[in-house]
Amino acid sequence: MRPRRIYYNNTSFLDLLFNTLVGFVLLFIISFLLINPSLKKADIKTKAEFVITVTWSDNSHDDVDTWLQDPTGNVVHFKQKDVGMAHLDRDDLGTVNDTIKLDDGRCIAYAHNQELTTIRGFITGEWVLNVHMYKKRDPSPTPVEVRIDRLNPKVQTILYKKVVMNRTWEEVTVARFVMTSQGDIIDWDDLPKNLLQQSSRPSYEGGEG
Repeated sequence: MRPRRIYYNNTSFLDLLFNTLVGFVLLFIISFLLINPSLKKADIKTKAEFVITVTWSDNSHDDVDTWLQDPTGNVVHFKQKDVGMAHLDRDDLGTVNDTIKLDDGRCIAYAHNQELTTIRGFITGEWVLNVHMYKKRDPSPTPVEVRIDRLNPKVQTILYKKVVMNRTWEEVTVARFVMTSQGDIIDWDDLPKNLLQQSSRPSYEGGEG
């Protein structure tokens, strides 16, 4: 009589081992999610309807200012940066304020010359946008680019214009436009209008603009 052969099959053991491993992996994933809360997408909202960008040559020593008058007579400029529905983001003085000195003596330079003005809401009537050469330091004429972008419901450039400025205290009316209560622009012209006359010249000559 032949001895009886006994066959061992380890399939059940492998299945048990695999299922145990899967269980440990799932527990690890759940623990990780509990320890590290999910990151939300950045939720940064800027409440503005229009952005006015005034740009001139990098590394220019000239000081160009943005002046904006709303239909109620409020004028936004470097000495009155936040009034009505408009705000001047930065008064760029050319190279004068393009360098920041750190505590360790190192300097960080930003040569891009640009001023941003935002309009946060709609005021019916005529708006006036001027650029002013507060101080002409470069010997050559200065090309200045002016752009108005409407932000909502999508970004759309509604004005792009270049002007050339040649002398200190020169003031140029870039645009006069009529805004409706819905923010639509229904009329454009560039008939000159002096906004600086609302502020006497001597009061501004003592400092940078």
